[in-house]
Amino acid sequence: MGWTQRPPMLVSVHPRRLIAATSICAVVVFGATFLVGSGRAQAGQRPVNHTCSATDKQFILTVRTNMTQLAYWSDSLMHNDVEPRVVIKQAKAEAGQVDATRPSDPTFDEARGLLRSMFTAYGRAVAAKVHGGNAGVPMHTAYTLANSVHDLLAGAQPELAARGCDPAILLG
Repeated sequence: MGWTQRPPMLVSVHPRRLIAATSICAVVVFGATFLVGSGRAQAGQRPVNHTCSATDKQFILTVRTNMTQLAYWSDSLMHNDVEPRVVIKQAKAEAGQVDATRPSDPTFDEARGLLRSMFTAYGRAVAAKVHGGNAGVPMHTAYTLANSVHDLLAGAQPELAARGCDPAILLG
């Protein structure tokens, strides 16, 4: 007797549900990575010379503003209060704004590149969904990048805070 294969079942997911589910997952993942990452030792890594320049402080404010905007646009999209093309445009603009910062701290500079890529991936996910494609891959990329930024900033938070550039408002 042979096994018969069934064709894969395709399930259509409403954009609101997709965005809500990914938002909930992000909150859970951010919380979990914070709890796990904050207790982990940073053994084997070379020491980083942290700074707290005016450009570092501007980076923190820019990222906080852009993350707030991303949350606003995502929520608006979920509630059908905005067209997806507007959210795509905003995600690109936010990527550009973060990329335009020039933090002097090496951790913030590394986070800048990851955040630029995260905003870009989020925009690609919305675009894929609009065009009937698979939004899961770019959305997964966006969340993976967000988690990497979180871990990076959480690991450097004590040293950065001691210098006057506490990234806690970004870890929230």
